[in-house]
Amino acid sequence: MWVWVVLLVVLGLVAWFVWTAYSAYQGLSSARDDALAARSSILAGDAEAGRSHVDDATASSADALDATESPIWKAVAAIPGVGSPLKVVGPLTGLVHDLTVDVLRPAVDVGAVLNPSELRADDGTIDLAALRQAAPTLEQVSVSADALNARAEAVDTDTYVSQVTDAGDSLKVQLDDLSNLLTNTSLAAKILPDMLGEYSPKSYFLAFQTNAESRGTGGLMGGFAIIDADRGKVGLDELAKNSELRRNYDPIDLGSDFAKNYGNQYNATANWQNANVSPHFPYTGEILRSIWEQESGQRVDGVLATDPVALGYILGVVGPVTLADGEQVTADNVVDLTQSEAYFRFADDNTARKDYLQQIAARVFSKVEGKISNPTKLLDAIGRGVSEGHTAVWSADPAIQSVLSGTKIAHEVPDDPAPYASMVVNNGAGGKLDYYLKRDITYTASSCTGDTRTSQITATVTNTAPAQDYPRYIAGRQNETTAYEGPPGTNRSVVGIFTTTGSTLKKATVDGQQALLLTGQERNHPLFYTPLVVEPGQTKTIVLDLVEPTAPGAARVPIQPQTLDGTATVDVPDCSAS
Repeated sequence: MWVWVVLLVVLGLVAWFVWTAYSAYQGLSSARDDALAARSSILAGDAEAGRSHVDDATASSADALDATESPIWKAVAAIPGVGSPLKVVGPLTGLVHDLTVDVLRPAVDVGAVLNPSELRADDGTIDLAALRQAAPTLEQVSVSADALNARAEAVDTDTYVSQVTDAGDSLKVQLDDLSNLLTNTSLAAKILPDMLGEYSPKSYFLAFQTNAESRGTGGLMGGFAIIDADRGKVGLDELAKNSELRRNYDPIDLGSDFAKNYGNQYNATANWQNANVSPHFPYTGEILRSIWEQESGQRVDGVLATDPVALGYILGVVGPVTLADGEQVTADNVVDLTQSEAYFRFADDNTARKDYLQQIAARVFSKVEGKISNPTKLLDAIGRGVSEGHTAVWSADPAIQSVLSGTKIAHEVPDDPAPYASMVVNNGAGGKLDYYLKRDITYTASSCTGDTRTSQITATVTNTAPAQDYPRYIAGRQNETTAYEGPPGTNRSVVGIFTTTGSTLKKATVDGQQALLLTGQERNHPLFYTPLVVEPGQTKTIVLDLVEPTAPGAARVPIQPQTLDGTATVDVPDCSAS
């Protein structure tokens, strides 16, 4: 008799759990689908559909949340091994519920700002009033999305049920994408009304960098433009070659550390060719603003920089441009044309090459100014260039710059104690062989125990240039200061490695041989640098063994903008919780 009673109880509990699990799964699946539909409707500017999907997602996620908080669910989740998938579903359900309530619901009210087709008129004018009005709500939802993203990253989705793992990983990707979108849109809403001349016209110096000759922020300034902005309408005022600038201008004071690192050797604050040898773009902004004011008398409101890689992303959306002779410049060929082919094609005519590159820049800008069939994809393309460091912005307005500071578009060397490692290459050959240069960095550190810990930075530079003869303008070595030995295609780089604030160098090697490096400091980060001569097909490796403070914060290892994709490998524990 008791056996049957026990059996019935067990069967009842099993049935209860099966129904609860089914309710949780169905609720979570429905909530996820409705949340995605809500996101799509909001971005399309369809507020009515967005609210409907948000309501559905809220109801479904609430049902799923109730199921995951039931006694039977908690009991099974507590069983070692067996309950691990349930411990994942619960947090995922909470994430989806909070996403709909804290992010998507308020985002419906500012959907027009999140939809570039409504924000940007056919003539390119941006609705600045709409941006300013939406700024407070966007900041709120951006903060909420960032918090959800951090919660999602903390969830271990590795379980023996593949469907749960896949759902968790998918949600993490979606939350990360949404967080980035809202962060960028919130930033735009804060700064664009002022930057694009809501109340008074603004002007900006735009530097076109060529990564074929490396500089700290990317590459040598190959040309430049002056951009005007008035009440949301952006226009090209002037497009010019770098040869139209003088070699030297009156210097400016950027502090003793900058003078020691870049003053005597590079004359960086007076010579436009070396205005961006530091990877800290605000320095570049101040220098180029000073140079342009001395050259023209115009005091611009900020400085921007971009490169052919970023232009390639944009051309992938707006389509190819056609030059005067019928040649098409596309997303697939713009990097090769501007950073390699042009130097071969115009090997004996530098002026013609500059005219060619200037024509490409003018045609791309003209196309972006016009009607864009898919503004959302254009913003995605621009955002990709920003995230990879190929586009940077500095504002002369301290209030705007304070908002930009700390974001990827500011392209800063951070001034804080958190773990940091960065390899920065400046061309040491006076040529264009950096088109073939690949850079990789690995940063490792020991545990958080104690006030200090050991760390190691490994930086490799690989020359992928074919072993062949090159025009002198590409090969470099054109004077005594850039002369060195090696077969055709050999490159020389000045490689600098920035380390964590307060770190000390115990040993440095180059290709396994102990080496004495030059030293400096920038924004409180120790800097160790040395020239490297690398033959075609060769890799040079620098290893720094360090002792650094056990500082809180996640390790930052930025990748210098370049033509060939570099890698950053990081194994540094975050000591924030220690």
